[in-house]
Amino acid sequence: MMNKAAGWIIAGMLTLSVTSFSIALQANHLAEKSAYFNDRGTFYNWFDFVDVKETVPGVFSLKFKNEQEFYYNHFVVTSAGVVVFDPLSDSAAEAMVDVIREKAPGQPLAAIVYSHLHTDHIAGARVLRKAFGSDTPIIAHKRTRRYFSIRKVPFIDMPTEVVGDEGKTYQFGDTEIQLQYLGDVHTASILVPVLPEKRVAYTVDYINGDVVGWTDLPGINLDVLMAQQRRTLELDADTFLFGHGAPGNKATLQRQIDYFTALQAEARKALAAGWTEDQAAERIELEAFRHFANYDDWFEGNVRAFYRWEKNR
Repeated sequence: MMNKAAGWIIAGMLTLSVTSFSIALQANHLAEKSAYFNDRGTFYNWFDFVDVKETVPGVFSLKFKNEQEFYYNHFVVTSAGVVVFDPLSDSAAEAMVDVIREKAPGQPLAAIVYSHLHTDHIAGARVLRKAFGSDTPIIAHKRTRRYFSIRKVPFIDMPTEVVGDEGKTYQFGDTEIQLQYLGDVHTASILVPVLPEKRVAYTVDYINGDVVGWTDLPGINLDVLMAQQRRTLELDADTFLFGHGAPGNKATLQRQIDYFTALQAEARKALAAGWTEDQAAERIELEAFRHFANYDDWFEGNVRAFYRWEKNR
């Protein structure tokens, strides 16, 4: 008779085998769809498509999952065609092509907007351009184009139009899109698209929808981060789209601000009490924010980031 331990081992091996087979099938499927690129970008930042929702009339939000977390990207349907915000990666863009054709049948792709220079949000433009036209303009901050002109990444299509710190307003048929630059935080390249008629804004990474910060917030000036989060509250919009977290409103922004404010206060208390960084990481909890995505994985890193920041003032 098989003992329990042996049974668990066999069950685990079967689960691993089935999972590996499923991943292999997905990889083969994507490789077939994106075979025309034949480089590592085909498998960079693998996403599974979760769902799509029409957040406000004409604005669609797509939800994806990779190995660590959920990502979102978005597109708006205008009378001049579809404008995409952040194509994420090849696998995400493949799904996006299908969604655009379903939700905006026969519409051209009017433009792709890169929010900033981090590749986990902007790879995949080449898939969209392969599907809708290689002459589709790509709009980004001027420092994004400068970055990729130096660090050539073969699976990132170069921006064809750039925007400076003064921002720029585009008109796509019946839809105005303001690309605003609010300051140097996270990177010095973040553009915030605002659609005034729809009262919609899109923010990425520096403020999200009910999500803790990524790991220990590496390289982030936390004072500047929190100042820019408060500045985002002043945008003339009611609906906010995020790169991480479901679309929300100004109350969603305020919760993110309250989370970091509470974290800063707890770090200051820990320092005043003479706690070490390890003690702070072990003892500090914010129960009011435990429902935030990735809390169990990254909250401790957030505590360490604020402890170090306050200690080194």
